[in-house]
Amino acid sequence: MTAEHCAGVGDLVRDTERSRVGVLTDVRGGTPILRPQYGCGLDDQWPAQWATVELVARRGTWESE
Repeated sequence: MTAEHCAGVGDLVRDTERSRVGVLTDVRGGTPILRPQYGCGLDDQWPAQWATVELVARRGTWESE
C-alpha cells in the first residue's frame, strides 16, 4: 500500500526507491517532499514518488524514539 492516501505532513515514511526513512515535510505539485529523520538542513530534502512511499509511523508517535 502506498502512502498517498494515508500519510500526511509530519509522518515518518520509507522511500523504498532510495532505501531511506524520512519525514514527509511537504507536498509540492503532488510530489511528496521528504527530509531525513534526524540531523538535516534544507539541502537534505528530496522529492519522492507516492508509489515508493510507505507509512512507517504517524506524526506524534515517532518523535520521542
